[in-house]
Amino acid sequence: MTIPGVGQTAIRIDLRPGRAPVLLLHGWGITADFNFCHLLAPAAARYGVVAMDLRGHGRGLPVPADQRFTIRQCADDVISVLDALDVPEVVGCGYSLGGPVALELAERYPDRVAALVLQATAVTFDSSADRVLQTLLRALRPLARRSHGIGKSAPLHYFRRFRTRNQQTADWWPWLAGELRLCDPLVLVDAFLDEYAFHFAPNSPALADVPTAVVVTARDRSVPPTDQRAMARRLDAKVIELDAEHHVFLTDPIAYVETTLRAISAITDEHVSS
Repeated sequence: MTIPGVGQTAIRIDLRPGRAPVLLLHGWGITADFNFCHLLAPAAARYGVVAMDLRGHGRGLPVPADQRFTIRQCADDVISVLDALDVPEVVGCGYSLGGPVALELAERYPDRVAALVLQATAVTFDSSADRVLQTLLRALRPLARRSHGIGKSAPLHYFRRFRTRNQQTADWWPWLAGELRLCDPLVLVDAFLDEYAFHFAPNSPALADVPTAVVVTARDRSVPPTDQRAMARRLDAKVIELDAEHHVFLTDPIAYVETTLRAISAITDEHVSS
């Protein structure tokens, strides 16, 4: 799809008359299809969906050579896509990196976001592990483009260890692995760095009127569950605990889909009309 004045990108869209569709915003280093492969069909059938790859990820818009990936730009990209599709309002569902994009979107374009579902994410990323990785990535950034092959395979090496924990994921792995090879290596570094620079806590009051649900991945080692719960308190959000790790969408997709649909239902009963 060509977005006027922006560029060409791939969009998955399935709308339901009279309902604000669920906008699916994926995590770091992956694509919408990879993150939401199990969720797309059931969410579309119930609510309608709009799914897009973030800049520099998968089939998303490219990041110009003289620019860097930013969460703010991703939020602007979403609006360009929604305008092109003539979709006035969405329920933002952000997973991990997609959470900050959803928060930025809701703050800057409040009339376009009916509700939020935030999963395995936080309003800031400043754990001790995050600080160490941030320093490492800054040092490695100059090598990201030159080590193109290594950069392209980094998400594949990271995610392949989860492929055998669910049979359907294992069956789909050849296709899923192909999705992981589509991301720009330099963007993967810059996306992490911009996420570490993201501090939404002071802006939380701006979302006081946005119905929000937070799905806490209670065994998460990537985003501490304490940070996820702290986000929920700041946003006065409904909390739905999921006894799972960060990559539950791969390792236990049935639980992930059921929990996500429950979270959407919890906040959209009176907020889905568009």
